[in-house]
Amino acid sequence: MIPFYFLVVVLALSHLGYAQEAYESKLFQLPANALKVNGNTEVNPLVKPLKLVTVLDPKGPSIDRELEVWNGLMGSMDRDSIGYIFLVQDTEDIEPFKQYWFSDRNMDYPFYYDTGKKVIEANGLSVDSPGQTLLLDDKNAIILSGGSPINTDPYNRYRSELYQRTLEMGMDKAVRGVIVEHTERGIKWFYASEPVYVTEQGEVIPKNQADAGIRSKKWVPGTSPLSDTIRLVNRHP
Repeated sequence: MIPFYFLVVVLALSHLGYAQEAYESKLFQLPANALKVNGNTEVNPLVKPLKLVTVLDPKGPSIDRELEVWNGLMGSMDRDSIGYIFLVQDTEDIEPFKQYWFSDRNMDYPFYYDTGKKVIEANGLSVDSPGQTLLLDDKNAIILSGGSPINTDPYNRYRSELYQRTLEMGMDKAVRGVIVEHTERGIKWFYASEPVYVTEQGEVIPKNQADAGIRSKKWVPGTSPLSDTIRLVNRHP
C-alpha cells in the first residue's frame, strides 16, 4: 500500500510530466464474436454502453503486471455498464495463453484472439506498442486513447472519465474507489464511495474510529489507486 503523502507526491509529479492523450472522434471497428475466447464465462463486452479496449502482447515482459492492474480496475467497476475488450496479439500457439489467462492468472473474463492482427491493423493501432488502451462510448466512438493503465496517469484518466460518464448516464456508483482528476487548479482526488479502513492486522474498523486514530497520530493512512481500501499503518515513534 502507498502512504497518502507519497501518493500525492507521485500524482503531482505525474501531472507535471503529463502529455495530453490523444482525443479521437472516429469509430472503432469492434472484433467479431468469432474471435472471442470465453473460458467458463459468457460475458459479451461488445454490447456494453461503455468499453475499454486494450492491446495485449502475450509474450510481453509486462503482461503479468498489466493483468494485475486490469483485475484491480475491473474489480472497482460495474461490469454491467462497462465492457473490457482485451485484444490479444496473434502468437504461434493459443493454447498455452488460454492456460495462462484462465488458470494461471485466474481471469474470469473473455479475451479476443486477434488472428493475423486484423483488428489491430484495421483500427490503425501499432503492433509494436502493446498496452495501448482506448475508451469507447455507446456508439463505439473513441473518447480517449493512451497508454497502458499500468502507468498512473492513464489509469487515473480512464477511471475519471468513466466515473463522469456513468454518472451522466444515470449509473450511480458504477465506478468506486479513488477518483483523480486534473483541474486548472491542480490535482483533485476523492472517493466515489466510502472507503474501507483496515488495520495492519487486517481488522476492518468504522470510519469514525479511523478518523480519530488518524487525528491522534496513532495511524498513518496508506492507500492504493487499485482499491478503495485505506490501510491504517501504525505510526512508530
